[in-house]
This record gives sequence, structure tokens and C-alpha cells, in this order.
Amino acid sequence: MTSNSALDAAIGQLLETLDRDRDFVVDLTQRLLAYKSINPRFIDNPEISQEVEIQQFLQGIMQEMGLETTIWDALPNRPNLVGRLGGNDTGRSLIFNGHIDVVPPGDENKWTKDPWGRDIQGGRLYGRGSYDMKGGIAAFVAATRAIQEAGINLAGRLELHSVVDEEGGGGGTKAVIERGFLADAAIVAEPTDGAVLLAEGGLSWLRVTIAGRSAHAGWRYAQIYPQGRADAPESHGVNAIDKGMKFLNAVRELEREWALYKHHPLLPPGITTINPGAIAAGVGLGQDGLPMVTTNPAMIPDVCVIDFDLKFLPTESFEQVRQEFEEFVEAFARTDPWLKDNPPQLQWHLSTINFPPVATPVDHPLVQAILETRRSLDLTTEISGFVAVTDAAFYAGAGVAPVILGPSGSGLHGEDEYVEIDSLTETAKVFAGTILRWCGIT
Repeated sequence: MTSNSALDAAIGQLLETLDRDRDFVVDLTQRLLAYKSINPRFIDNPEISQEVEIQQFLQGIMQEMGLETTIWDALPNRPNLVGRLGGNDTGRSLIFNGHIDVVPPGDENKWTKDPWGRDIQGGRLYGRGSYDMKGGIAAFVAATRAIQEAGINLAGRLELHSVVDEEGGGGGTKAVIERGFLADAAIVAEPTDGAVLLAEGGLSWLRVTIAGRSAHAGWRYAQIYPQGRADAPESHGVNAIDKGMKFLNAVRELEREWALYKHHPLLPPGITTINPGAIAAGVGLGQDGLPMVTTNPAMIPDVCVIDFDLKFLPTESFEQVRQEFEEFVEAFARTDPWLKDNPPQLQWHLSTINFPPVATPVDHPLVQAILETRRSLDLTTEISGFVAVTDAAFYAGAGVAPVILGPSGSGLHGEDEYVEIDSLTETAKVFAGTILRWCGIT
């Protein structure tokens, strides 16, 4: 066991090393911003994305630091990178995770700074991806480099995961886990403004397909006033859009009930949303699960497809929520004569989107290591939860305890995105001290 005095001395040495070379983390962030590593899912010409080039650059940096690296295609021509600093397995292992893919800058005319210019002004470093989340990557690379520069040997293994596709659903981190790169705990360096985020709700995309019966729109009166066509009820149309609207109203009431009765202390009230994000209705159901005809109002539609973004509490399991929602749909269908015999069909994990919940306890040793490090740097700490989803979910689903922690800034997914310069060095120090307190030293 390393004595507290030896650990404190090593941390002090490490912080001195970071102070002497405080420009490294800023320079590295700028160099990362030079690569237009836009997620190729979001651009017309995927070949212009520089994900390959930025990962190769980072691999070179890690190898110069003495890390063992592994690089492979997590998705076609989209490489993941893992750097490892091996301990002697007498300490606890730790992962740092960051994604190199960014969203497009949008209308560049709305930026007051060049989204690819890497401009520094007023203590801020501007650029697409500076805040989300190349600054976080630079901070954990800088912390690891400082450990090497200070000649400190870790007792536990340290891994740096630089992944693709977080913005597209987490395919990169899923591939890292499938390849077996796991540890006792993980820090996902998403931007948190220094807050320590321990909870994150689960999320699944869900498609609900509601069937009607097609007919000429001229017979709609018979659907509303059946006595008008009592002689031929089988020719009456059943408008799937009408049934879909009825279903949406019922879902809205369920969402209200969840907001009233489901709570988590680290998340805002009402976080358990059931968001209808896309609706398509028409005639005929194609092999892609969407209507075949959507442009003829003269036809009564026989299919309405609604895609939902469904969120649940960190303390709930997907299986529990799935059962609850399916029971709601069954009960709803029984209230409608048509839907009773033609119940809505559910497709879970639409587009493979399924994020397990994150619920790392406050008394977890990694959390305590972070808090102790921040206290030693005279930093106050907010403990909270994350209202969206991150790659932390996949580590939690694999049994790795995750914490979300990263630098300060603004503008993620918007104009004039920036990361604060001081927060880069501060975050690198917090990461460095946490590594030593968690992994231990020899």
C-alpha cells in the first residue's frame, strides 16, 4: 500500500509538472480542432470527414507518451483508438472516454468566429467540438502525459478511449466494450462545467405502428356518421391518423403521470419524457416500416407510424419500463372498438438506440477520489445528473461504474462554441489527481 504522504507528494509533483507545461493542453485542443471530424452520418459526402486523420494524430501523441495503442475500424472507415498505460494490477483500473466526432457547424454565417479557426479570445478557445468534447479529450491526454513526464508509475491500469459515433448513437463506445476494453470505473469527459454527474436516465427509441382501413376520402362521412353507409360497413374507412392522434393524447396523459410520480434526486422533475419525434401516415406499409403512399389526401390512410424517444429513471430497468408501457398500450387499445381488434404494434430499440441508465452512488470510491482532488485544489463541486444521454450508459450497462466530468464552456451543437482556457488546465489537474488516488502508485 502506498502511504498517504507518498501519494500526496506524487500528486504535488504531478501538479507542478502540469503547471510547467500548462500550454500543452491548450495547444493539443487547438490541434484537435484543426480536424473537421464531423460525424459522417450528418453530411452529404461522408468522405470529407477527418475522423481517420484525427485518430491517427492522437495515436501518434499517445505513442510519443509511451502508451500502448490499438486502433481499428469500429464502423466502416471510422476508427476507434485505445491507449493503455499498464499498471502492475495491484491498483484499480480506470478508463477515460471521449468522442472525436462532432456535429456540423450549421450556418457558418451565424458564427462570429470561424468554426474551424481555433481562435482564442477573452480566455475562450472557439471552434466546433471545442466544448463537445475535444477539450475533455485534451485534458485527459495531458493528465496522462504529466504522469509519464513526472516519472510516476501507476499501480492500476489506465486506458484512454477515443471513440467515434457518439453523436450518432454510441457505436464507437459499444465497439470498445465489445472488444473487451473494460475497467473498474470510467470517467466520460463530456463538458459538465466542472460538475460531477453521477446519474443519467435510460433511453430507448420506440416505433408504434397503428393500423386503420383504407378507403376513398369521399366515404369519410360514413366513418364519422356510420348511418350514412349502414348497408356496407366493410367499405367504411378507418383513418389511422385519427387513431394515432387519440393514441398521442393518451401518451401525453401517461407522460404527465410519470412526471408526477417518478422522481430522482439528481435529475429535474418530469425527466421521464415520452417524446413523439417523428410521425408518418399514409396507405400501405413498406418493408422499411413506413407508409408507401403519403401524398394523396384523397385516400383514408390505413397506417400511422409514430417514433418516440422514451426516457426513464436511473433507478429503473429497461425491462421494467417496457412492461409498463406495453401494459399501457394494451389498456388503451381496449378503449377503442377498432384498436381492440387491431392493437398498435411496438418496435423497441429503433435504429438500435438503447441507452442503459447510469446510477453511480455518491459514496463510490471514484467519486470520492474526484471530490478529494477538487477539494485539494480549492474547487467547489456540484453533484448532479445529466438530462440527456452519453456513452457513460454503455459502460454502466457493462458493469463499469461511470462518472461524467469535463471542462467549462458553451455553445455545444450551436454557434460560437467555445471551451474556457482556464477550465482546460483545471480539468487536467483534476483528472491527474484522480488517476493517482484511484489507480494508486508504486
